[in-house]
Amino acid sequence: MKELFIGEVIKRKRKELGLTQEELCEGICEPSTISRIESGKQVPAKNKLDALLQRLDLPGDRYYALLSKNELEISNLQSQVISCNVSKNKRDGLQYLEKLEGIVSEDDHLIRQFILRSKVALGYLDGEDIRPYTFDEKEKMLFEALYLTVPKFDIKEIDKNYYTVEEIKIINQIALNYSDAGQNKKAIDVYNQLLKYIEKHFCNMEQTSGIFILISYNYSRILCLEKTPKQAIEIAENGRKACIQFGKSEWLAGLLVVLADCLHQLGCYNESKERFLESYYVYRSLDDYKNAEIVKGHAKELLNFIIN
Repeated sequence: MKELFIGEVIKRKRKELGLTQEELCEGICEPSTISRIESGKQVPAKNKLDALLQRLDLPGDRYYALLSKNELEISNLQSQVISCNVSKNKRDGLQYLEKLEGIVSEDDHLIRQFILRSKVALGYLDGEDIRPYTFDEKEKMLFEALYLTVPKFDIKEIDKNYYTVEEIKIINQIALNYSDAGQNKKAIDVYNQLLKYIEKHFCNMEQTSGIFILISYNYSRILCLEKTPKQAIEIAENGRKACIQFGKSEWLAGLLVVLADCLHQLGCYNESKERFLESYYVYRSLDDYKNAEIVKGHAKELLNFIIN
């Protein structure tokens, strides 16, 4: 299906009615403004859009969701970056990110925030090689990203502000950065605060279940590494139930591995085997054979359990 922009809709209807740009915009805006709107370089304010659409005898409520060409390009590039990050295709992801940086305005804090957190995930190009940023560089970039929209952010008092899902994802990245640097205690403190915040403020779990499951997985995994299996099981089990309730399979196998590891730590070997087996087949059902084989090897190493 061909995508139409609001400017193209206005231009098509104006020509259909035999109106010039000057005739259409008289008393509403400058002809130069109409020219920019029709070319997709500008989106009119709502009151001006109402007047222009009324003059063209178009139902205004049908067109409010249409994007300008620039907005649609930005949205598409963001989707490409996210897709490349998920698939670990960092080289293409960095190319899309470079294009995004080239078209976004300096005062667009939300997109600038997205760019910074994406750079942390993807790394940077060093000649022909892609290298990760250092711990300090990642920390600086992530805090800089948060300060764009939450200037009073304090990692020790997360509950002092209100956050979007995107901002929660950045705080999650900060915690992961701590964990990757071996600072699991700091990561646990951040995740403890995050989970409490989500449970307190995110009432519509159907829309925010993805971030709840992500935090549950990362938090329980680090607790498992720190040999606190009972607390890890409680959190991982809540995440597992949310995966099933809301049809989110992305983290289900990982949560099952956490549960298997924790049950092994507690000496519940038969239950641990069951969770390893479940995780293996979830990965297989998702065609993620690499992680399925990792689970298979992990089960053999810990329990001498052979998964066929």
